[in-house]
Amino acid sequence: MDQITVGEIVKAQGIAGEVKVKPLTDSAERFKKLRVLYIDDKPFKILGLRVEREHVFVKLQGVDNRNAAESLRGKFLCIDRVHAVDLDEGEYFIADLLGCRLLCDTGEILGEIIDIAQNTGTADVITARGGNGKELRFPFLNRLVAGVDVTKKTFTVYKHLLDEVCVYDD
Repeated sequence: MDQITVGEIVKAQGIAGEVKVKPLTDSAERFKKLRVLYIDDKPFKILGLRVEREHVFVKLQGVDNRNAAESLRGKFLCIDRVHAVDLDEGEYFIADLLGCRLLCDTGEILGEIIDIAQNTGTADVITARGGNGKELRFPFLNRLVAGVDVTKKTFTVYKHLLDEVCVYDD
């Protein structure tokens, strides 16, 4: 099943089995259109949902008390890709970028994208692991990106700009 991760459960909320979710999407309001969420490929019907500031609170069928909700802490919520929103030009699902080869416009292979941290300020932060095992981090800035091909699993950046903003592990 092809799925997109849309949130992470951060804690139990109250005693009736509700969970607090950190959205991993541009808009928490998108959750209001969903009927089913998956946790570890298991479907859970949404019985109740509310959005408050930057979090979503969800009541899932079968999660009936605080202990059950607490056991889901740290789990990721997914949806079927067919229920994902349409993306605009230059927008990508994080799931499609993870595992991409990171390349420079000079042809140099820098490594593989292993993480994208969201909501860290002005831009998401991409982490890649080089062939030497060391990690490098840089902001996901449009001016830095030379090209993305999710079909070929490549993410190409301008070398001269990357050198200005990249942080390398020692």
